[in-house]
Amino acid sequence: MNTTTLVYGQEKKVVEAADGAPFSEIIAAANLPLEQPCAGRGTCGSCKVLVEQGGNPPDEIEHQHLTAGELAVGTRLACRARVQGDTQIVLSPIVVYSNKVFKGSKRHRQEREVPLGLAIDLGSTTVAAYLTMLDNGEIVAGGASLNQQRIYGADIISRLHAAQNSEDHRQRLYRLAVSSINQAIGSLKLSPKIMRRVQRVTVVGNVAMHHLFAQLPIDSIATLPFQPFTSQAIRNANGLLSDILPAAVQVMLPPVIGGFVGSDALACLAAFDYDNPPGPQLAVDLGTNGEVLLTDGKTILVASTAAGPAFEGVNISCGMRAVDGAIVDADLRDGIFDFETIGDEAPQGLTGSGLIRVVYELVHAGVIDPSGRLVAYPPLMSAQLVKDNGPKTLYLTPERDVWLTQKDIRELQKAKGAIRAAIAVLMKNLGLAPADLQRVILTGSFGGQLDIEAVIGLGMIPDVPPEKVQSIPNGAGMGAAIFLSEAGFALGEKLAREARQIDLDRDADFNRIFIEALAFKAG
Repeated sequence: MNTTTLVYGQEKKVVEAADGAPFSEIIAAANLPLEQPCAGRGTCGSCKVLVEQGGNPPDEIEHQHLTAGELAVGTRLACRARVQGDTQIVLSPIVVYSNKVFKGSKRHRQEREVPLGLAIDLGSTTVAAYLTMLDNGEIVAGGASLNQQRIYGADIISRLHAAQNSEDHRQRLYRLAVSSINQAIGSLKLSPKIMRRVQRVTVVGNVAMHHLFAQLPIDSIATLPFQPFTSQAIRNANGLLSDILPAAVQVMLPPVIGGFVGSDALACLAAFDYDNPPGPQLAVDLGTNGEVLLTDGKTILVASTAAGPAFEGVNISCGMRAVDGAIVDADLRDGIFDFETIGDEAPQGLTGSGLIRVVYELVHAGVIDPSGRLVAYPPLMSAQLVKDNGPKTLYLTPERDVWLTQKDIRELQKAKGAIRAAIAVLMKNLGLAPADLQRVILTGSFGGQLDIEAVIGLGMIPDVPPEKVQSIPNGAGMGAAIFLSEAGFALGEKLAREARQIDLDRDADFNRIFIEALAFKAG
């Protein structure tokens, strides 16, 4: 056996590994984070690490994804590189920019006798933790970490398949979830004295995250009939977090709604007053999987639609997570883009929100037509449009280091169309028209960042007055905080019983509506 040293920031782990072992598996076994949205297929080129010692020679796939300069200094793809002798691997620290914001408070430091709770939103991409006062449910602090399960892929299907194929992988996915929760709690930077006041924890997530964390059988959600092993609440799940929290802390998992709609959507129902709405309202929790929540004031309908990873920047040529240099907003003036980036750095790529805004600006300017096609001879940016030797490409920066292809636009259309079609099916079931909606809420890891003008203008949501639309980033976290109280947890159980899941695949009109919803138009 060889010695492999893993360096992650100030952390260093030394493990034994046999020749031929993939770097990615060693990193996963060490519970260290790694960007690997393609689940190790070698197609995304995201799992870059620096090899300071050892390793096999780079293969053809690495030569395709890495520049000569990167290869020269020892950059490798963790999914392709293999152990060969003693090895030292340096991982880049992963920074999480969370949009799950709220106004913080110092009350937890001032009123030291009040017990505390932790509300955890176990998302597929981001894990968020919210410190909550148990006397009144006030959220006083929040933080986030990357879900380390991404080493098994950005999508939950890849993770479920890995868990099905190997008990070791299933256990590792559970440990990665616990480690991610621990990192999210750590991001709150709470003192030991404050942590000792934590009495209760709630964890919400989609059905896959719920089952992998709860260590429940997953066959029924990974294959037909796509139903949860159990939808019931688990009030005493203390053992699941026993490695990071004292045994006396009560850990509670609220119920899930159905095979595709989890306790994160349930938390949004609680946070947005679906138990007593003023009238018809729509909420859309946007991420890799989009949940649509609709009520006419009495009946609650919910649905999940596979929006795909385009909203997370995956499968987009220059897509990226929300890190320094990522484009989050854009304005097109006289054929030149003015970008807003994280950290005010030079543009390096597009987040989901940046992609939405860029495409909206291009549609508005006539560079992209309503069908989603890049116009052959656009009124603006014709010099930046390249049509030879490959897919049609539009360069967005003067340096030509950020671009958009026809395929990227199609990926966004599919994601946008899936959301809009799900909304339309639910509205049809309740007999509602866009004019009936009194309130529209965009939430989730992606939904809370969106430009409302662009979302309406591209037709992702019904054509309603912008003043009716609210962007609330942390809906699931807000609901998880509500569930920390006995009354709030009971409310969650009541909403889970009352909400009715609509299976979109069984709706005779869904495919037709989806095709119509691909177009960039409101209405």
